[in-house]
Amino acid sequence: MRIMYPSLLSAALIAGLSLSSLAQANTINVLWYTYADPASEYRQKFSQLASVVHTLPQSDGSSWNLTYWDATSAAPDFSAYNVLVVESGESFRTGATPGGPLAIPNYSGILDNKVAIEAARGDRTFITGADSDFHALRGDTGNIPDDPSAPDGGGKCAPALTASSCWDGATGHSVNAINWAGSGNGLGIVSFLDGEHPGSFWWTNANSFLRDELAGHVDYAGSDQNPVINSLQAGYPFNSGLTSQGLSDWDNSFHATFLPIDGYTQIVDSSLRPGSAVAIATSVVPESETYAMMLAGLALIGTITRRRKLSGA
Repeated sequence: MRIMYPSLLSAALIAGLSLSSLAQANTINVLWYTYADPASEYRQKFSQLASVVHTLPQSDGSSWNLTYWDATSAAPDFSAYNVLVVESGESFRTGATPGGPLAIPNYSGILDNKVAIEAARGDRTFITGADSDFHALRGDTGNIPDDPSAPDGGGKCAPALTASSCWDGATGHSVNAINWAGSGNGLGIVSFLDGEHPGSFWWTNANSFLRDELAGHVDYAGSDQNPVINSLQAGYPFNSGLTSQGLSDWDNSFHATFLPIDGYTQIVDSSLRPGSAVAIATSVVPESETYAMMLAGLALIGTITRRRKLSGA
């Protein structure tokens, strides 16, 4: 039997997220759902990233075996993959030629295969309100000042995706999520923002496998340019090598915020809406492991309580 962490086990969940390191130098079979043209910069650049991701000094050394899947492809065997990555609904850099028409977001492959995805879905899910896939292609990081005189406005690392200065930004946010979600049991999930271009917004569609979890908990009003990684979140594997500043000022860093959702932990907080998050994650574990983690959490609480009594606090 598998259960999702309820709010009463939040202490155990936090302990699990803090202690669960990223995978160590394994190969992750990545199924990347995309509507981008095969000749697009989007596909070409992420194929290049997949070929070198294990060499990035800030990464955990995991390599990616990347397969693209789109609405025109036959449904894959989801059980053959470690993680399903879903492209954001911001369709920049998805056309066949630079500067040409953009591809139209099409999530019919995801929506038409709800049952199969649910059957293969594993124990790790990461959802972000950022279109950090696009921002990674552009090289966005809040650690490099904007330059109005530069052709691209500045604030970019170069070369995008692979320069060491890229990690504390959109690249690290994306890669950490994929490595974590792809290192659990079954099919992990990483979904970038589902908006905001026509044809997007699939999270709460009636045929979405995420509908029951996200409906009523997502707010798309306004962009959060200054997300916050608090002191606890800084220890999560998703935020390895990342800072609040690095995730800020991408010229629309995060486009959606999430109200608290039972079973999900806030990975990056919103400064735009205190109490909400801009990135969330959840894990499903065997009931026996949940019980063990709960006991560990209770033991930790007991230890802290005893220490306080001894110190007179």
